[in-house]
Amino acid sequence: MQFLPRWHRNSSRPRRSFKALKSKIETLEARTLLSSAAVIRWSMLPQIARDPLHGNEPDLPNTYAYVNPPDGYPVLLNASHSVGIQRATTFSWTVTSSTGHSTRLSGEDPSIDLQQGSYQVALTATGLRNTKQPLSAVTNIQVKDVLIVSIGDSVASGEGNPVVPGILFPEWAYSPDAAMNTENADAHRSTISGPAQFALELQEANPHEAVTFVSVANSGASIPVGVLGPMTSIGDSSVQLPTEIDELKQIIGIRHIDVLTVSVGADDIHFSTLAEDLIENTQFGSPSLNSIQSQFSTDLSQLPSHFVLLAQAIQGLSPSQVLVTPYPDLTRNQFGNVAALPLGLGVSLVNLADARFASSQLVAPLNAAVATAANQYNWTLVTKILTDFRTHGYPSTSRWFRTLGESYEMQGDYDGTFHPNAAGQLDIAQNLLAAYRASLGKTKTRQ
Repeated sequence: MQFLPRWHRNSSRPRRSFKALKSKIETLEARTLLSSAAVIRWSMLPQIARDPLHGNEPDLPNTYAYVNPPDGYPVLLNASHSVGIQRATTFSWTVTSSTGHSTRLSGEDPSIDLQQGSYQVALTATGLRNTKQPLSAVTNIQVKDVLIVSIGDSVASGEGNPVVPGILFPEWAYSPDAAMNTENADAHRSTISGPAQFALELQEANPHEAVTFVSVANSGASIPVGVLGPMTSIGDSSVQLPTEIDELKQIIGIRHIDVLTVSVGADDIHFSTLAEDLIENTQFGSPSLNSIQSQFSTDLSQLPSHFVLLAQAIQGLSPSQVLVTPYPDLTRNQFGNVAALPLGLGVSLVNLADARFASSQLVAPLNAAVATAANQYNWTLVTKILTDFRTHGYPSTSRWFRTLGESYEMQGDYDGTFHPNAAGQLDIAQNLLAAYRASLGKTKTRQ
């Protein structure tokens, strides 16, 4: 006995009817396959993309012309998905702005520079298979460029992660502008940084939008010295770096900032000095934890007034979003517990007692001050970074921080020690991206 599906066994329809239906379906499918159509595809040329000539990381032009392209943003049109293309097929395009200005183009995949705004794109295909008349298609497109700007300190600049490592000649973020290329190196700016990788991920996620990225973050910057005032370069002590906010205004001109990312506060409380003091306390017993605590408390008490000045500067920029990153606790091991920071061969760089002191008495109060400022000025604090890093501290078997040895091997100095490595910066990037997407459509940031 032949076993058939229930619906087939119970059917009383003659077999020839099924054959007729199948024949009709096949005929329709054949007609569909043979039919022709003009099809429009489009994308924007990325403003930020990986550069195989420079560490396969994005470049960092940081120039006015990059942020404000005089001819607009390249839009790539594509008719190659049209159905029935033959060797003799020709394509003509008309791109019309919202003001009624039209530009005519020809070819299967032409490009056109357009300013931000709405446009109507019309395509006419002549000579498609099995057609005697030209076929047309029309679509509306929105040309949009998202401007992401990064300010702040060494975490924002990407310290510890040169795009091309080297003890003698590490390469930092590349700019085709020679002066800016030197400045990027002097500031230890890297596009492995979380903000740069956030911009790259956003660009790669949507071919219908461009993303422009600018970073004026300087390694070693505090709010008064670096962000709001000039500072000595960490890469060349003979060089004075310009004020971040002033330089940013020169670079972007009148462009509106869509997203401003901020990492700042650690250098206001002289965190690198605190780290050195803890190392010396572990190795030599001096300075004492009491003296370290006293100096930290003095510096921390001044931080709120620094944030007042920063908020005023940010208000002058009027960004749509301000995303603030807190400082991950580097004392945690793979289990999320505070542990000694290893130097190697069983020797501790920072012992357990000093690590506990750093976690509870330094990192936690600093992050509390950052959180208070973010809440006060309605900035978005990207708190999930702290959760993600909790099992990836310096003592972890899955470390997201640069070690003393790695810093020297990658950039020929120890400035990168205790900074997020590439994996840590990528986590920061992904959390920035998630925070940006979560806030789309919400009310503009208030100051």
